[in-house]
Amino acid sequence: MKYKPEDYIDSGFYSGDMDDEIEHHKEKVVKCRKPHKCNGGCETEIKSGEYALLETGFMDGKPVSCYTCLPCIEAWLEESGQVGLDDEDAALKGAEHE
Repeated sequence: MKYKPEDYIDSGFYSGDMDDEIEHHKEKVVKCRKPHKCNGGCETEIKSGEYALLETGFMDGKPVSCYTCLPCIEAWLEESGQVGLDDEDAALKGAEHE
């Protein structure tokens, strides 16, 4: 994980008109127990044991969920300017000390 879990949750990756249609919308970073297809655009397989952003809620009264791999969220955070090189360098230095 390149950034803090809050950065992924607060990224706004899927914000927009869809949020109005999804009731009880929740997001959290999870460790996948089984493989999932990334819905973030890359469509790669998120393998068991890897972390992903899970979004859940209800649409038209039915449960919905969406898994997005962390590299897709990281690219979004960097492209949208939500994190900068200073944040990335600090995160990498913190990981070296773990």
